[in-house]
Amino acid sequence: SVPAADDEWAQLGAHIETSPAGSFVMRRRVYGTDSVHGKYRLRELADCAQQLVCFHDRGAAVRHDALLFFDTETTGLGVGAGNVPFMVGIGYYTGELFTVEQLLIRNPAEEQAMLVYLQELLDRFTHIVSYNGRTFDWPILKNRYVLNRLTLDDSNLLQLDFLYPSRSLWRNTLPSCRLSKVEESRLGFERVDDVPGSMAPTLYFQYLAEKNPSVLQGVFVHNEHDIVTLAALAIHFSKLLSGELESAVSSTNAEAEAGVVENTAHYADIELEELFRTGLWLDKMDRSERAETFLQDLFSRLMNNPKPANSTEHESVILQLAGFYKKKGEYSRAVDLWKRWIHIKNASLSLQLEPYLELAMYYEHRERNLALAIFYAEEAWAKLWRRRSLHRGDRKQNEIEEALEKRISRLKNKVRKTENMVPHEGSHTKPKTRKMKPMYASEGLI
Repeated sequence: SVPAADDEWAQLGAHIETSPAGSFVMRRRVYGTDSVHGKYRLRELADCAQQLVCFHDRGAAVRHDALLFFDTETTGLGVGAGNVPFMVGIGYYTGELFTVEQLLIRNPAEEQAMLVYLQELLDRFTHIVSYNGRTFDWPILKNRYVLNRLTLDDSNLLQLDFLYPSRSLWRNTLPSCRLSKVEESRLGFERVDDVPGSMAPTLYFQYLAEKNPSVLQGVFVHNEHDIVTLAALAIHFSKLLSGELESAVSSTNAEAEAGVVENTAHYADIELEELFRTGLWLDKMDRSERAETFLQDLFSRLMNNPKPANSTEHESVILQLAGFYKKKGEYSRAVDLWKRWIHIKNASLSLQLEPYLELAMYYEHRERNLALAIFYAEEAWAKLWRRRSLHRGDRKQNEIEEALEKRISRLKNKVRKTENMVPHEGSHTKPKTRKMKPMYASEGLI
């Protein structure tokens, strides 16, 4: 006959796992070859997991079946000794099958058995895949091994913490980078009646008081979704790194520009920022050719969109992309973007002077075109002067004004020296004495 303890956990699809080290509750779910999570089939990771190699400097191969997906539910939020991981969720591949195991302790005496079970598994894996696990979940777990006088050797395990690439890509386009938000907006998986992770400690303490396993059903489901989402996110990042998502992004952008997508204005604005963040991230991950695919698309849209729906975000992305190209030494594109920004803001009283100053520096130091350098410096000075009445006595305003006046004065001195330059002895050419025309109305204000 089935023991009473097993019987009461069976309603949650769990059982009592027993070993020489003791016992704990185990819930195991196996996802078949056709299992789908959002827009991805879980078996897809087998074909693209190697792309994840660029997350680390070490050039070791990455196999899908050597990744351990990991998440915990703890009794608190700190990393001290009083915070206990009462549930540890893990996921791993066996061929094309994906298995989720959730280990739960019913009391502190069962913790050692759970830790020993995990310890014996680790030799199979090369990477720990988590979401904020590198700085939270994994250190807590390691601490529990120390307190239980057990040894956890993780020196050969590499951490793949997907919180960081998620922030890199979506911190400005999603309301939050919580895993549930990322999976809903980018993986196409929406949780129904989800028990938030913040409720897990309360429900666990309720279970300890009532000894009713059904109290924890929502916690099991929430943790399981976290583990499976990590596998889907691994597929998403792998496809992004391999270039498989490039054509999809480009076609989506084309549809948005053509007005095919509903709520195009808002959608397109989000995509501009995300295109930039994606290109930036791919470049950082040493995928420069794939980064250029995204950034070229972004450059075209920024230069050709006659009426940006959200001008503030549009202008911000222009300056960010211009800064990226300047850093890369691609000055022609940076110059085009700075000029585009000025064109869009032509009638504005904006105090954003970066494009004017960048163009002044570019034409002075790279093109040696002092006329244009003076023009853009005076444009910036004029912007300041027009806003003087609104910022009278502003210290920062005065400092910028003073710096601009010095720049304009220095540039004009350069021009005078050029005009008065005496030709070398024996030269048959006359010195070029070209009088500079005032480039802006502010000429008489200095």
